Parts: sequence; C-alpha cells; structure tokens
Amino acid sequence: MPQLVPSNRRPISPGSVLREDFLEPLKMTQGQLAAALGVDRTSVSELLNERRKVTTEMALRLAHTLRTSPEYWINLQIAVDLFDAAHSPLSQEISRLTVLVR
Repeated sequence: MPQLVPSNRRPISPGSVLREDFLEPLKMTQGQLAAALGVDRTSVSELLNERRKVTTEMALRLAHTLRTSPEYWINLQIAVDLFDAAHSPLSQEISRLTVLVR
C-alpha cells in the first residue's frame, strides 16, 4: 500500500494553508474571514494557530467561501493527524499488535 503521508516531515497544516494561500494573498483579516464564514474570530484564530482542527462543518464553510472543496480541507487535516499519530507513543503500542491478515 502506498504511503500518503510523508514520514520525515510534518505535513503543512490547514491553518498554514489558509493563512499563506488565502488570507495573505487576499489581504484579508481574521475578522473578515470569520464574518464570511459565519463563525467567531476565535474559531479562525485557533484554526490558524493549530489549536483547532478542521471539522467537516468548517470544511464545508471554507470550501464554499474560498471556492475549494470540503475534501481539500479534510485531506489537509487528515494528513497532519496521521503524521502526528504515527509519531506519537501510541504508534509503538500499535506496532506490537497482532497482524491478522497477511
């Protein structure tokens, strides 16, 4: 099975993509984006600062407002989540589990 998540570096976060590819080029503030998304400024700030994950609801809001797809935002989040999980203490425990299918 091909590896979709790079193992040697953490994937770029949805918040970084949002800031670098959308907010900065559009010269938009967090408050302006929050208003466009119909959420409070804290939600946007936490997303940009990696203290909040992209939910399916937020993915729908971002996709509609920024003319992307919800899958784009969810896939960015999944890549970060999988990388973090693979590099956590939990991955050691999982590697010791019995493999049922070969």
